[in-house]
Amino acid sequence: MQQNGQEQREQQERSSGQPAAEQPEQEGGPIAAADSAQVEQQLTEVQQKAEECMDLLRRTQADFVNYRRRMNQEQAQGQVAVQGALLSQVLPVLDDLRRALSDVPQELANHPWVQGVSLVARQIMTLFEQLGVRQIGTPGERFDPKWHEAVATEMRPDVPDGTVVSVARPGYLIGERIIRPAQVVVARAPTAVSGAQEQYGDTPTRS
Repeated sequence: MQQNGQEQREQQERSSGQPAAEQPEQEGGPIAAADSAQVEQQLTEVQQKAEECMDLLRRTQADFVNYRRRMNQEQAQGQVAVQGALLSQVLPVLDDLRRALSDVPQELANHPWVQGVSLVARQIMTLFEQLGVRQIGTPGERFDPKWHEAVATEMRPDVPDGTVVSVARPGYLIGERIIRPAQVVVARAPTAVSGAQEQYGDTPTRS
């Protein structure tokens, strides 16, 4: 019986060309290596697609942040423009109140009507401050066509040429947006008549 079993095994080895014990090792060789390379290639492709998706998400997020920043900026600018338009309609009223108060005789300074007008003017200025409105135009500062409008020039040898010597009407701005420029009188040197006319416009002069 043992001999017959051995003969059967030898016959099986002769028919397969290799010992039966070596067959499993043959099955786990080149085939397993090919499967591993294929899986590795698939993983590489998946990883590459994942990185592409992440890049796309990052760009989309950056675009959204930039869009939101632009929208906020445009909304803020639009709000400032609307506020400036509304405030420009209030400024003439404030000018009238100030002129009225400046013309009040001293003996009427404590009159209830005068006090009421003064209170309204102060309330308007307080509201302006709360809205971030600033007054521009101060005697002694250098004339700047961005902030000032020259309504006259005055010969002043005691101050540098181009100095604001008085303010005819104050100007206002909100943020960096000018609601209206300040109307000012600008000093000119005695020898700079033609230059002053070119720089500040054809404005009347005061001697």
